Amino acid sequence: MSLSEQERRQRREQLRRARWKLAQHLFDVPELNSDAPGERDCPDRPRDEQEWHDLVEQRIQEAMAAGAFDDLPGKGRPLNLTRNPYLDSSLELAFGLLKNSGYVPEWIARDKEIRTELEVARARLRAAWAQRQANPANEGLWQAAVARFEEALVQLNRKIDDFNLIVPVVECQRLRLRLEDELRRLRDE
Repeated sequence: MSLSEQERRQRREQLRRARWKLAQHLFDVPELNSDAPGERDCPDRPRDEQEWHDLVEQRIQEAMAAGAFDDLPGKGRPLNLTRNPYLDSSLELAFGLLKNSGYVPEWIARDKEIRTELEVARARLRAAWAQRQANPANEGLWQAAVARFEEALVQLNRKIDDFNLIVPVVECQRLRLRLEDELRRLRDE
């Protein structure tokens, strides 16, 4: 069953009037308040998104100048950003208690441990690289540093494998480390 052209026009007109009333309500723009919402009745009506944005920005600036934002609750105090917006509200109290007690899930603690050990190993390798750059005759020291770094990567890859088995979110799993990639990264720095 299809609508006649007249019914379509009536629905479009109803939709246009509803949008108009919504705009009047949301923005309370005096020059838009009119009983007959037609384009010709209101030539100053914002016609596109940028004009609406400009109008809203103008109203905010006028309200600021008039002092409308001077007595807001919490003025001068830092925002409380500790609430997790992604957490189900039924679990918020339980997770808050765990956090305040210093509890950290095991997978997060392991991830932190991996990151810390990796940064220490990379810093040692960078120091050996800097010594090699300063004195190319110390090739033996460089090779020893690379061998120590390779041993550290073996240990880290074991920890990464264990970590990947317990992490609850697949996207949080870590990739195994490769010596070639780490050396290339060091040379590119």
